Amino acid sequence: MTTELNALHEHLQVLCGQFGLACNKSDFPVKVGPDCYYFYATRLEDNCRRQGYCKEEKFYALTGGQCVDIVDGNRQRLIKTPKGV
Repeated sequence: MTTELNALHEHLQVLCGQFGLACNKSDFPVKVGPDCYYFYATRLEDNCRRQGYCKEEKFYALTGGQCVDIVDGNRQRLIKTPKGV
């Protein structure tokens, strides 16, 4: 495993925690193209927290440039943050 992938994995763990996503710490993102990785996470919304209706979804981390964008399967940007944050 490359150091770049390890760094991205750690960064995604922090971002998911800050922005209400729960992802499995043992699952690493999978590279699908240049600067594009996918991973699975669960949105920790009221339906999940209160009623237990939680659904794992596929998300994409776009790492080109100075920011990391996280988008969902509908291509809606959820998070855009500098790589070092």
